[in-house]
Amino acid sequence: MPLQKVVNRYLAPGVPGAKATPDQSVYTPLNPLAAVELPVGGFVFPVVSGGVTDNTQATNAAGEATAVLGFVERVINYVSFDLSGEGGLNVPAGSALTVAVRGDYWAVSSTAATVGQKVLASKTDGSISTGDAAGGDTVDTGWVVKTPGEAGEPIIISNWNPLAAAPAA
Repeated sequence: MPLQKVVNRYLAPGVPGAKATPDQSVYTPLNPLAAVELPVGGFVFPVVSGGVTDNTQATNAAGEATAVLGFVERVINYVSFDLSGEGGLNVPAGSALTVAVRGDYWAVSSTAATVGQKVLASKTDGSISTGDAAGGDTVDTGWVVKTPGEAGEPIIISNWNPLAAAPAA
């Protein structure tokens, strides 16, 4: 692995889970623990067992949960034990999560996104898609698309206000 030659002063735009606007986020009252290894930049659900909701743990599979707990923010405090690896955007199981319930974030959708569309979360893995209504394997997160993008491209999602922020390209 080569030695780092450049250190940037600002965060790279478009990294899933990164804030799109600094210092304007609201989080869960307590940081839930990751029940399983979780990717940042997706939605998580509270762990529900036997009809009892446990907001102290989060998972990316809805199971019995009917609504998302929030969006997993990318923070640089998760330990990577594979020092020779490329790194990743996964939070190890058992780690405390930073879960946003309100804010503006970079995300990647599995579908093309247009401004104003609803942000939908997969009930099986918390991944993001966009559309006009939830159905089947998805749940409406209450967030909306703020910048357009093709499937797999970085977009900004928000739940501060339902009005569109950027014109469709």
